[in-house]
Amino acid sequence: MPARKKHLILVHGRATKPSEKEKRRLVRKTLLHGLDRTSPEAAKAIRDKRVRFSIAYYGDISNSVLLSDNKKAQVELAGRDPAHNDAPCELPGSYDADLKKLFARASFTKAAYKRFLGQVKDNRLRDDMAGALSGFLNLVGLSEKIIREATPDMAAYLTRYEVGSAIRQRLQMHLEPSLRRGEDVCLVSHSMGCIVSYDVLWKFSRMSEYENIRERKVSRWITLGNPLGEPGVQENLYDAKVDDSGRFPTNVEHWSNIAAFDDFVAHDADMRDDFKAMLRGTGQGPLVKSIKDSRMYNFWAGNSGSNPHKLYGYLDNPQVAKEIARWIQG
Repeated sequence: MPARKKHLILVHGRATKPSEKEKRRLVRKTLLHGLDRTSPEAAKAIRDKRVRFSIAYYGDISNSVLLSDNKKAQVELAGRDPAHNDAPCELPGSYDADLKKLFARASFTKAAYKRFLGQVKDNRLRDDMAGALSGFLNLVGLSEKIIREATPDMAAYLTRYEVGSAIRQRLQMHLEPSLRRGEDVCLVSHSMGCIVSYDVLWKFSRMSEYENIRERKVSRWITLGNPLGEPGVQENLYDAKVDDSGRFPTNVEHWSNIAAFDDFVAHDADMRDDFKAMLRGTGQGPLVKSIKDSRMYNFWAGNSGSNPHKLYGYLDNPQVAKEIARWIQG
């Protein structure tokens, strides 16, 4: 039997975004650089198109949400995206200088991270405060409020049906035909993209209109900077209101969750405890074969200083690259 074709699908996160073409260029460039650090053969498989690479882009939608009431976004979105009716977007080339500095890094240890924070503006205090505050608010049931105020685009996805539906469709247009073809899929999700991925995976494995792909599974789901541990997020997921027999996606074989130290969006860094019911499963067996949590250091720094949540800092890290390379090679 011939090997199944491999398809790597990446879902980006929240906040302002460049055009779709520029976002794909930046993500692909960083992904390949990270793979070159650890497995040049895995990187070559993508360059040679033996592994197909797609990005589920919804930046035009989130940019539109942020523009409505965010003065900072109005300044940042000075470009235009011809692929989406000239929708406002970040200017091309905005990240190239910072990527060059990231790519020059050779060490990813705790000691190297400490030195790195001494060389750039250290934003950990802000992040630690956000984490502590969110943790406290979770206890008193106000997590949804802080999500709405701090991340309006994420809140729009969670609470506005038309926004959520449009964003989910951007992933579905890549994932559904890939599953129909029986491809070996690795789904890499970052930040809010983890929520989008969870909801789409649940839909495909639970809703009757997707019955013909219900048994098709994603081989590996890799979540980066993942907010799914937040009660305020969990209360708004697609399966939040269903009974226990219908909760959780059933179409993931292995789930690898990687959280950077100091990442305030992923300060609840362990998915295994939040989603342990998926490992127990039902009388017919577990819903997922494994859930693995791990930590890393994110060395991204932009104009405003360190950002341990940035996707490019995740993708260029050898720990993330090794996880993707294992799937490509194996």
